[in-house]
Amino acid sequence: MKLPVEWLRELLQTPLSDDALAAKLTMAGLEVEETTASEDGPVFHTKVTPNRGDWMSILGTAREAAAVLDMPLSWSSAPLPDENDDIQRWVGVRVEDAALCPRYAGKLIRNVVFKPTPDWMQKRLLAAGMRPLNVVVDITNYVMLEMGQPLHAFDYGTLPEGKIVVRRAIAGETMTTLDGVERVLTPEMLLICDRDKPVAVAGVMGGSETEVSGTTHHIFLESACFDPGSIRRTSKALGLTTEASYRYERSVDPELAPLALERACELLTELADGEVVLGRIDLYPQPVTARTITLRPSRTNAILGTDLSEEVIIGSLRRLGLSIDASGEPLKVSVPSFRPDLVSEIDLIEEVGRMIGYETLPETLPSAGGTGGGDAPQGVLAARLRTLLIGLGLSEALTHSLAPPSPFEVSGEESRVVIRQALSAELSGLRQSLVPNLLDALARNLRQRQPVIQLFEVGKVFSWARQNYVETRHVAAVLTGPDTDFFTAKGIVENLAAALHLSHLEFGAEVRPQMHPARCAVISLAGQRVGYVAEVDPDLIKASLDVAAGVGRVAVFELDADALLAALDQVTRYAPLPRFPAISRDIAALVDVSVPYARLESAAREAADDSLTEGIGLQSVYTGERVPVGKKSVALRLTFRAADRTLTDAEVDAQMAAVESILAERVGAEKR
Repeated sequence: MKLPVEWLRELLQTPLSDDALAAKLTMAGLEVEETTASEDGPVFHTKVTPNRGDWMSILGTAREAAAVLDMPLSWSSAPLPDENDDIQRWVGVRVEDAALCPRYAGKLIRNVVFKPTPDWMQKRLLAAGMRPLNVVVDITNYVMLEMGQPLHAFDYGTLPEGKIVVRRAIAGETMTTLDGVERVLTPEMLLICDRDKPVAVAGVMGGSETEVSGTTHHIFLESACFDPGSIRRTSKALGLTTEASYRYERSVDPELAPLALERACELLTELADGEVVLGRIDLYPQPVTARTITLRPSRTNAILGTDLSEEVIIGSLRRLGLSIDASGEPLKVSVPSFRPDLVSEIDLIEEVGRMIGYETLPETLPSAGGTGGGDAPQGVLAARLRTLLIGLGLSEALTHSLAPPSPFEVSGEESRVVIRQALSAELSGLRQSLVPNLLDALARNLRQRQPVIQLFEVGKVFSWARQNYVETRHVAAVLTGPDTDFFTAKGIVENLAAALHLSHLEFGAEVRPQMHPARCAVISLAGQRVGYVAEVDPDLIKASLDVAAGVGRVAVFELDADALLAALDQVTRYAPLPRFPAISRDIAALVDVSVPYARLESAAREAADDSLTEGIGLQSVYTGERVPVGKKSVALRLTFRAADRTLTDAEVDAQMAAVESILAERVGAEKR
């Protein structure tokens, strides 16, 4: 907004220079972007934030500056005249939608004489960026700039029977606005109408048929309050922004309506010889009541990092025109109607900070614990996972958190976090899994004829569960290339588990619709599901990833990194290097092909002595010659070592016998 400085100084008797005054306003939040020259002297160009409609006037800016400088404001509105019924004989107003028009006031001024607008007023209007038109319009614009209340003057002679109706538009209704453009109106738009038709788009622009001109004798002057959201939507739909709509969109104080009317009537009488009809139309069915907000001085100091006394806090808020009841704890603060932006305690705390000066606040760091930084446990684990996977030959990928629905997600559409106003279908929701985006990256690389692709990502996935948003950190990978299969991915997972010292990682058969029916396993840790490893269904590779035929197997895994973190031993433990040799023995167990290896290893671990067993691993799986149909031969290697001595053959034989016995008992294994 453009603010002529001399006009501002009429309300603010400060010895500060223009630059110093501009600096004070800027530090208080009302940024003075530049100062330019005009015939009326220097002009501040201020950047008004959308929540501070009260700054869109000389009065509002002067009131703010007076509070910042802790000095009186040289302004007093004239007392409103007593109500009188004379105007009722001339004008009738009906408001059909009080929600969109909570207050509508008006006065009738007769026998207006269109004298030239005084030079002093023309200079101020030009300095503020408005073009003088005629004395009536110039006075309405002047009062709007001075007080922040838009006004509109109708040629009373064009209003049949002096009737005004405030209503929504009828579908297909049209009117020609002051700019000469015929506007097509919709039922969402609020109109000012005469007895039969629209004469203005409420809060935006008047109509050409009721325009005030040199032939006008009597004017009806409107001063109203309109719903900010309604004006914003109407202005956007019509592609029409005016000085009035710009203010209404940021909210206009409903208590200003009669005050601005009387101020305009004063000027019309003085400058246009107008005769003001006694009385005032003022439809205000639900007057605004002062909002009360509680404020804790202790909380104020905690947020600002200060040690302000209660008296300083109260004084800061009273300078802004707020009333405070300090009879108890917390303080009860009454908010005036011109500050609709103050709705909660934190807003009042910010006001205290502005009044004492942001530059005076101590520089302190907030006392808050991080959960995702590099030094936090989550960050440390993420870094370890990246280092380990890069060491295993994989390359890191970074994909977007926004993603479209994917056939490779199994959480369900009802648990998906959807973006309300998505820019496109590809960015319509938050990802529920890392795998779909990684598969898209794999497909792009395949189309570039890359023979070996091994990508991983560590990142967050999102879901909606039990009326709450859930964020979880995952680690996932996709692999393809010669000799890549389910066991390649499973081996990487096992290497991760070993490097993180996560024991007893278990794999169990699982059926996932998007994955190969026979090459998919759920991964569990201490009985809790932490992820899966699988090969992608070959048919889905072609259908969903749009890659050419002939692509080899694609293996994937995805793990819940937060669950892995919960299972990690946070204490680093060290053990001396072994002093005595290890002894390894192999056992070949003949079992049904349906028996998973995990059952064999679990049974073997249960039988062997933990203090002597160093490791149990798979050596081979064989089916073929000399193995009956429906059977398989699984070779396990067991490694034994004692910390205090060299084991004897008898001790190892006893361990092997126990393992063979429980394998036969639990899974029906036969020794080969």
